[in-house]
Amino acid sequence: MWRVASVFVWVVVGLVAARVLLSRQGLFMGLSRRLGIPASLFLLSLGEARAAHVVLAEHLKTGAVGFRHVLKFSFVTWPLRVVLLHLRLGVVQVAVGSLGVLGLVYLGVVYIPSVVGLALGLWLGRGLRWPEVEAAARGLSAPSVLRTALSVAWRYAVFEAAFLVLDLLGLRVELGWLPLSPEALAVASIAAVRPTLGIMAAAPPYWGGRISGAEVLAALVVGRLVFMALQEFPRSAVQFYGTIYPPRVAARLVAYTAAVLFAATLPVAALLLWLATAKII
Repeated sequence: MWRVASVFVWVVVGLVAARVLLSRQGLFMGLSRRLGIPASLFLLSLGEARAAHVVLAEHLKTGAVGFRHVLKFSFVTWPLRVVLLHLRLGVVQVAVGSLGVLGLVYLGVVYIPSVVGLALGLWLGRGLRWPEVEAAARGLSAPSVLRTALSVAWRYAVFEAAFLVLDLLGLRVELGWLPLSPEALAVASIAAVRPTLGIMAAAPPYWGGRISGAEVLAALVVGRLVFMALQEFPRSAVQFYGTIYPPRVAARLVAYTAAVLFAATLPVAALLLWLATAKII
């Protein structure tokens, strides 16, 4: 229940901030021009990405923006969302602190999909015109903010209940088929449950010289792919978009995000597995 309450609080805070931010002009105008998105929405996403999308969803409802606007905003802010989330959860600190330079390489691999998404967002959004987003500030009255926050929190609670059932069923994936050493397989299995714990588990055998850097990266990336497919992606992208946008819009956003995520990561995972088994690095 605390996660549902947290979503409610953060949406309220974000929408209140939106009222303030959208009433001001000239914020981050240079960055806005380079990214091709409203500066106020970008600034709002620095504090709470969900609130920025709530504001954007309101414009979508009135017809002021179309799906292309939503897709572009989501993709060009993807790297920001991921990095801020990882900093807040301590993923960056754990990776660098546990694995050093190899941890930076791992983070680089993890961020490849978001960078690809940024490039696609800039390309797909060429010539896209935005309405005067600050006009939405007049609609962010206190009752409106509370209604929106309650609506998002309620739908979030439905998703949480569904994922709780899946967790209770204890669904797991067997990774013994991977062409890795037993210790690397153990790292992959842990990463498939909790990627951050997988990073910490990889440190002792890596620094002890028992598994190579390529094996560490292959184990962590494959384990994270399993985690993303079965847990994190449904809990993040599906839940994130599904609690804000209409079902059809949310489904399209999830599909495009999944396509970029897995298309950008699977070839890298395959390459790392080949390097690990070939003993090249």
